[in-house]
Amino acid sequence: MTLSVCAYFWHDDRSKNRYATDDVRLLQRMVNRHLTVPHEFVVITDRPELFRDDSEIRAVPIDWTTHIPGRCFVKLMTFGPHMKAVGERVLVMDLDVIVTGNMDAIVDRYEPIVLWRNPTRVPWDNPSKPSRPYYNTSIVLHRTGTLTDLWMRFNPKRPIVRDDQWWVSGLLGPNVPYWDASHGIYRIAREDTPGSGVQGTLPENARIVFFPGSEGKATDPRVIAANPWIEGHWK
Repeated sequence: MTLSVCAYFWHDDRSKNRYATDDVRLLQRMVNRHLTVPHEFVVITDRPELFRDDSEIRAVPIDWTTHIPGRCFVKLMTFGPHMKAVGERVLVMDLDVIVTGNMDAIVDRYEPIVLWRNPTRVPWDNPSKPSRPYYNTSIVLHRTGTLTDLWMRFNPKRPIVRDDQWWVSGLLGPNVPYWDASHGIYRIAREDTPGSGVQGTLPENARIVFFPGSEGKATDPRVIAANPWIEGHWK
């Protein structure tokens, strides 16, 4: 089955996150360096014209069906039946990430979905802060055309959860095929949750490190000073 590595890139005045086209291009370069499995890189966007001259990036128009301003529910497009036009399998990755190692083992999975167990649930099976969802949707591997209920059942006029992570976690439950730190996927650690991720030293098995939330981005001088490995991979 063909593989498409996808990033969502849309403009939203209500969002705290601000990304540029160069962030998409940076992710494409990192993936191209670290993934030997045949694939194409796709940006799902409301501004496909910005990528007209990018020969190594295919731009796909975003579907606004599940969009709520200031939230990330638009990413539920991943599970829409029309996503089959993007690829038979999709690896969706957020832009706040550094790829640090070979990704082949990450995509060498053929279940309908593989999700990243939320690393801030510490320990995951019996967390001290159980109010956190089962999964972090910063990375999702999905066989398109399956699990379409995740898209079809969502009503943007009456959202019953605060973000897409809670929606996916609530509908799928805790027994989904997954990745965790043993597979080399990490996040920058939360200051309020020791053991939730990378803090200072890059683990030897690290393949992908995300920078979500309020812990600081990879371009933040404070974060770089605390994690000197960043400069060797952020390119």
